[in-house]
Amino acid sequence: MLASTRVAPQGDQNARRARIAQALGLNAAQLVCGLGFNSALLDYTTAVHFLGFSSFEALAIERNYTLVHDRYSSLSVNDILDIYAVLGNDKARRISWADLASSRLITIEAQLEETINPILIGGYKLEIRGIYENNLASPAFVRLRLDPNYAVLRDIANECVNMLTSKSISPADFIRSHGLTPREKSRMVVQGLLDKQTVNDYLAEIGDGEDAASLREALAAA
Repeated sequence: MLASTRVAPQGDQNARRARIAQALGLNAAQLVCGLGFNSALLDYTTAVHFLGFSSFEALAIERNYTLVHDRYSSLSVNDILDIYAVLGNDKARRISWADLASSRLITIEAQLEETINPILIGGYKLEIRGIYENNLASPAFVRLRLDPNYAVLRDIANECVNMLTSKSISPADFIRSHGLTPREKSRMVVQGLLDKQTVNDYLAEIGDGEDAASLREALAAA
């Protein structure tokens, strides 16, 4: 496939990759990620060298940087979701891929704080769902996302629903999370994602308070 592009090995390597990508109907970022996240290249140094990298490790550095820092300029949200699907199937390295996805979210979230961009918000919501649906939400990732500082972002992305429907956290652990607001827990009760037995067990532990009052109201409405 790469040979069919008929791009000479000489010259500036970034420009070469752009020409190779163009010949394949891609841009350079899509080429680097499309091949860089393909496990077949681990043992295919000829292809790695054809792309202008001295080793697969060098390609991996460029690939990771591109994924983490691109804000839908060269990689579409569909490209990102395709990458997450591939990474989620790599059980051996799923935890490290979860860390990479988390690093990318930090970049996206930094821009979300700077400006209200409907396209960025839409892509972000799809990415969050893609991470959970593709089993990239490691226990460490979930713990991070349950931090109280993420409450607004969780709300934007409907993340609590994704956590529970993907079974990335058990209902019992979810309802006992101190980082969640009473409103978040109550919404999951109303939506049927926290069963009444789980809620009643939790209420028996905590007694009265804002959390308890909100949950009892939600149980009545469920």
